[in-house]
Amino acid sequence: MIAVGILGFLVGAVMAWGFRVWILIPVTLAAFLPALILELTMGSGWLAAIGTSLAIGVAPQLGYAFGLVARTVLANLRSPRKARTGLPAKHRSMKAARAE
Repeated sequence: MIAVGILGFLVGAVMAWGFRVWILIPVTLAAFLPALILELTMGSGWLAAIGTSLAIGVAPQLGYAFGLVARTVLANLRSPRKARTGLPAKHRSMKAARAE
């Protein structure tokens, strides 16, 4: 089940790059319900089955949040820096000084 949780986290992180947050509803249900059914058919108790299924269902949501943070950080790193305005004349470029 740990591998399924890791896979769910990675799927959520990838979905953050291309989908809106509403995709998490069907993905969470698609992860939660089969895990619940599998745990119950393996003979686990209700509480253990629900706990495991919740952990599996939360993994894509955590991955989605991680993907949003990663996307924002990478976008900020790639964005060009804005030139500061109001610098003294001696620090401006020669072209800007000639324009005045």
